Amino acid sequence: MKKERWDEENLEQLLKQAPKVTDHRTKDEIFNRLKDDGAFNEQPPQIQQPNQKGIRWAPLLVSIASLFIIVLIGAQFLGNDQSISMEQNTFDMATTESEESAKMSRTEDVSDPSTISNFSLDAQAEQTLIYESQLEGVTLFKIGLAGDDAESVPVSILIPNEVVVDKLGTDNPTTLELYKTFSPLLDEQMMGFNEYHPLKGELREEGDRLIHTLPDDHGYDTSSATLSNYFGSLVDTFGNSYEEVQIEDAKGEVVYFDYVGETAQSFQLKGEQTQYNYFMYQMRDGAVYSSPNFRMTFPNVTEAIDNMTTEANDIYRTVILPGISLKVEDEGDIVTVTFEQALDLEQYDAAQAMRMIEGLILTAASFDKQIKFEKIVQENWSGFDFTKPLEKPIAGNLLFYNF
Repeated sequence: MKKERWDEENLEQLLKQAPKVTDHRTKDEIFNRLKDDGAFNEQPPQIQQPNQKGIRWAPLLVSIASLFIIVLIGAQFLGNDQSISMEQNTFDMATTESEESAKMSRTEDVSDPSTISNFSLDAQAEQTLIYESQLEGVTLFKIGLAGDDAESVPVSILIPNEVVVDKLGTDNPTTLELYKTFSPLLDEQMMGFNEYHPLKGELREEGDRLIHTLPDDHGYDTSSATLSNYFGSLVDTFGNSYEEVQIEDAKGEVVYFDYVGETAQSFQLKGEQTQYNYFMYQMRDGAVYSSPNFRMTFPNVTEAIDNMTTEANDIYRTVILPGISLKVEDEGDIVTVTFEQALDLEQYDAAQAMRMIEGLILTAASFDKQIKFEKIVQENWSGFDFTKPLEKPIAGNLLFYNF
């Protein structure tokens, strides 16, 4: 039994044991007695002098009685106060944990495609794809930049031909010449990426083949992530112009990579090894790019697009709009994507809609195919003519950079 409970019961018992006081006098007898004692005679007020030593017993007794009552009441409620305090602390902790759990779920639960709306997205709906027809007066410079998650992000820059001529003396340089001249001039950190280029060692070309001679301390194989970034960067930078790259050491011998072993075969820059589908990748600064999903490859375009309808991980997010279902038909050089319900692009965020259209176009282009959309409400939207197969792009993620 709690102590405060024991004190209360004992006090009650003590009060019950106290003698009962009775008074058999009538009201008149009591009044007359008080009158005879002079209780009703007016007396001048008694002012106690500052040096008076007398004790005023009545106020003192009242104070003692009040203190006793306060102690009694305090003892009764002390346990309840402690209980309330503990319960409040428990509630506060539970509330904090619940809020933290909610925050965690908002950032970690990526299985639902609707979570795409939780990202900070651009409000722009401009195309980022580049087509052959856009290359008049400019030179395409493609490069794979190092993203926040140790994966290469393919970006493209259109350099005015006069700048190319000024730097190289020609308006028709090879891709390697373009790379050796302009990659050292890139301020990658200013662009939001990690410093990575130019690649270590020496690069040279032999026809449609590149030779990359690496120094002993290249560091590209310190982890599986750094190795993936290296290979991805080679594809994103040189994939349009060369078939393969041979990687060797300073002695011209086959390089041994940790996590891979010897690179006896040339690393392919085209073909089935680069048949990707495209997802949305967001940098920590909020910039969004279309990028292969950890370089996952597919044997055909149908499987690649079907795979885009699911969230794969917390790095790469599907570009397919929430609640959208589609059907894919592969017909030679053209792949037809039909939406099960008529798709009204104006009902969606313009930037999200653009990312879906561009992601599907890039995926088809990865298989060297054009794409045709069926059952889109708009016949023309943001520069796209959906009444016919769309032009196959030669690059994506257009960035503007002043060299």
